[in-house]
Amino acid sequence: MKQDLLCLTQLANHSRDAASVLHDAVKKGCRACISEISDLNRQALSDLADAERRLCAHTSAPLSSAYRLTNCVHGAFSAAMLLPEDLPYLPPLCEIAACNEQLSEYPLLILKERKIDFYSLHLAANKGRGAQAILLSNYCATEGGRRLLPLALAMEAHRNALERACEQLLCEIGA
Repeated sequence: MKQDLLCLTQLANHSRDAASVLHDAVKKGCRACISEISDLNRQALSDLADAERRLCAHTSAPLSSAYRLTNCVHGAFSAAMLLPEDLPYLPPLCEIAACNEQLSEYPLLILKERKIDFYSLHLAANKGRGAQAILLSNYCATEGGRRLLPLALAMEAHRNALERACEQLLCEIGA
C-alpha cells in the first residue's frame, strides 16, 4: 500500500503544480508557463505508466485514482493551450484559476490522511462555478468575448477533473 500511495502522491504533486502554474499563466499572462505545464504533463504520463506497471500487480490497487489525477494535469494542459496571447485581465477567469489551484491541494491532503474539510472543498468548487457563470454571462456572451469560450470550458473541465479526483481518492483511500 505504501508504494501505491507514493505513486498517487507523485501524480497529486503534478496535478497541484500544473494548477498552480496555470493560475500564474492566467493571472500574469505567462507564456512560458504553457511549456512548464507541458513538461508536467509529460512527467505525469511517465509516472502514470510506472504506476500502471506497479499497481496492476495488486488486485486492490487504486489505479483509477492514478488516472483521475493524471486527467487533472491533462485538464490544466488543455486549458493552457487555449490561452490567447493577448489575454486581458479578467477577474472571473483569475478566480476560476485560483479555485482550481485551491482544489488541487485536496488530493494531497487526502493521501496524507489528514482530516478533510469538506465544506472548504465544496466552497472552492462552488466559487469556481460562480466565477464560471459570471465569465460565461458577462464576457463570453459578448461578440468580442466569444473567443474565450473554449478557454472557459477547458477551465471548467479542469475543475471537474479535480473534483472527480478528490471523489475517487476518497472512495479508494478514504479519509
